[in-house]
Amino acid sequence: MIKRTLILKALQIALMWFGLTGATLAGEVTVAVASNFLSTAQKISDGFTADTGHQVHIVNGSTGTLYAQISIGAPYDVFLSADQERVLRLADAGKLLEGAHKPYALGGLVLYARKPGILGEDIRASLVPATTHHFAIADPELAPYGRAAYEVLSHLGLTEMIDQKAVLGANIGQTFSFVKTGNAPVGFVALSQALAVGGEWLDIPTSYYAPIAQEAGLLGFAKGNVAAKAFYDHLSSDAVTKTLTMFGYGAPE
Repeated sequence: MIKRTLILKALQIALMWFGLTGATLAGEVTVAVASNFLSTAQKISDGFTADTGHQVHIVNGSTGTLYAQISIGAPYDVFLSADQERVLRLADAGKLLEGAHKPYALGGLVLYARKPGILGEDIRASLVPATTHHFAIADPELAPYGRAAYEVLSHLGLTEMIDQKAVLGANIGQTFSFVKTGNAPVGFVALSQALAVGGEWLDIPTSYYAPIAQEAGLLGFAKGNVAAKAFYDHLSSDAVTKTLTMFGYGAPE
């Protein structure tokens, strides 16, 4: 009887120790995520939390807005930008932890319509006709996908269409919302967004625009944060590569 009591007591102590250790090991990471990558980041975060116990808090916005917030001291741990430029600027400004940054995804651009029968056989036939009163595009000054769309229009000699018909979104999330809700019949959006909702779209040759290489940065606020470092490392895992493919992104080489 005494032996059994001692064994039970030892088990209780072990369980208490394990519980306290688990609580100590579990941490939190705040990730600033570009609008186009929100649903993908949520999927990645769910898998990361399931594997590690670390909790992920996502802050979502345009790349330009998040960059401005980080530049003036926003307390984020990881920045998932929709381009490379902003993260490289942060590296030059000493905002990254030990200069840590890397590409984490390659984006794709499409011309999208929520309703069938609106798109023409190509981009020109979809935008130029008088029946297309306006189209949505992310602000090229703020959003990398907007810059890519501008490059496509420039390649086709259609930049005048921006002044004539464009409805500008502050970010690619708002731009997609314009088309999804019917406020714009067509728009330049991320392939990942089109795949998530469905509809019709025209694939755009990647030769029409510079690669949309999306860069991750481990920010200075992550110093000493085990969860933040683990999340940053997780972005290079096989599990994330599978998620990227599922959501319409390419994995960086």
